[in-house]
Amino acid sequence: MSESRLRAALTDIGAINPFFVLAPERCTAIHPVSDLWNRPDLLAAEVTDVRDRLADSAAVPASGVEKRVAASLLYQGLATRVLCPVVGSLLCHGHGPDPTALYWSPSRTGPLSFALGSETALLSLGEGGLDEAAALVRVYALEGVLAPLGAALRAHVTVAPRLLWGNVASALAGAVTAVAAARPHRAGEARGLAERVLARAPLAGLGEFVPPQADGHPVFVRTTCCLYYRVPGGGTCGDCALSSSRAPTSGDAPR
Repeated sequence: MSESRLRAALTDIGAINPFFVLAPERCTAIHPVSDLWNRPDLLAAEVTDVRDRLADSAAVPASGVEKRVAASLLYQGLATRVLCPVVGSLLCHGHGPDPTALYWSPSRTGPLSFALGSETALLSLGEGGLDEAAALVRVYALEGVLAPLGAALRAHVTVAPRLLWGNVASALAGAVTAVAAARPHRAGEARGLAERVLARAPLAGLGEFVPPQADGHPVFVRTTCCLYYRVPGGGTCGDCALSSSRAPTSGDAPR
């Protein structure tokens, strides 16, 4: 029953956008997610892959893209692909995948993405509402996956931990914003979940939702920068602390 419930939830939220999609089974996804931090060779290869892709898109040699920039953008992408299915399914269905039980494959044609394991692991909400949902996100996504992944990246590349956690804050905000746009009746819960996770370590002080803009929707502003502007031809993201139109109202200076 739990497997069918999870697959139904993932099929539903997968329609929001591709970041909410998990492959329904392992297929060629031969590595557990933990290999991203337990196998330095595999993680180094992923950083190199992102660096090469950025260099190709900018029409420069790989040496023209800083390794720390590639590491930061890899981490932001992985944070998005970890958080979107968990956040979306918890908000919309009250249960979701355990991100510590996901799989992935280094043999692919595009960016790293995740698949379900052969034995489905299900996170389920009880009566705790948004507080419980926020706790599940913190324990399973942040502490269970993104903390050890960030530590492994910092062992491979010199990159500030606050920068990486800022990427997670941005990914979380992106996930709930997408849910709110696709499922307007969940907008209040989506923002409430994000605010609860953002209020506590390790994301406290790394971003906030500012008052609604012309379209009437709150906008997230982070207090750090993912470094995409350092890619030749790159710029700042919509929530970047370096954008003059998105100046943070609290927190540390951008880094």
